[in-house]
Amino acid sequence: MFDKVELSVSSYDTAWVAMVPSLDSPHAPLFPGCLKWLLDNQLYDGSWGLLHRDPSLTKDALSSTLASILALKRWGVGEGQIKEGLHFIESSLGSINDEKQWSPIGFDIIFPGMVEYARDMDLVLPLTSSDLDTIFRHRDLELERCYQSNSNGSKAYLASLSEAMGGLSDWKTIMNYQRKNGSLFNSPSTTASALIHLQDINCLNYLQMLLMKHGDGGIL
Repeated sequence: MFDKVELSVSSYDTAWVAMVPSLDSPHAPLFPGCLKWLLDNQLYDGSWGLLHRDPSLTKDALSSTLASILALKRWGVGEGQIKEGLHFIESSLGSINDEKQWSPIGFDIIFPGMVEYARDMDLVLPLTSSDLDTIFRHRDLELERCYQSNSNGSKAYLASLSEAMGGLSDWKTIMNYQRKNGSLFNSPSTTASALIHLQDINCLNYLQMLLMKHGDGGIL
C-alpha cells in the first residue's frame, strides 16, 4: 500500500543509500557509486530530481535536494554543489505552503526530519524562524493525526517514513514490515535507514540487488 514506485532514478532514494556507512569503517560510504551518482547528476538550478519536472513538483525536488545535500555533507564532498543546492532550497521554500503544489507521500514528516538531521551535521540551512515554525507545525499536525488514529494503516504509514522519524523510530516494530526480498515497503530509502541502524543482512542484499540492476550508482 505504501510502496514508493519510481520509473526513473530516484535522487532521494539514491541519497539515502549513499549515506549508508561501510560495514568496515564508519568513515567511508558502503555504496560509493551512489555518492558519485549524486555528484554527477545535480541539475542546472542546483536541485536534484526529475530533469524536466512539472512546476507543481517542487516539493518533490526539495526532498530530493535536501537528501542529496545531506549525503554529500555526510562524506565531506561536493562543497560547491552543497551551496548550489542550498540556494535552490532557499529560492523554493514558498512551495511548502502553496496549495497548488503536489505533496509527495509523507513530505510533512520527511522534510522536517531531514532538517533535524542537517542540524545534527552542523549544516546551516537557509531557513528563517518563521520557515522552521511552519515546517515543524505541519509535522506535528501530521503526527498527531496518525497517533490519534492508531490504526494499522497509520502505523504502517509511519513505519514507511522511518528514515525521517529519528528517535521516534521503534526499529524492532518496524522490522515486522520487512518483506521477503529484504526490503521495507520496497523502499530503498527506508531500507537504507534500517541498514544504517541495524546492519541487517537482508536489507543489505536488497540494496545490492537494486544497484546491480542499474549499474551506474543510481537507485530506481
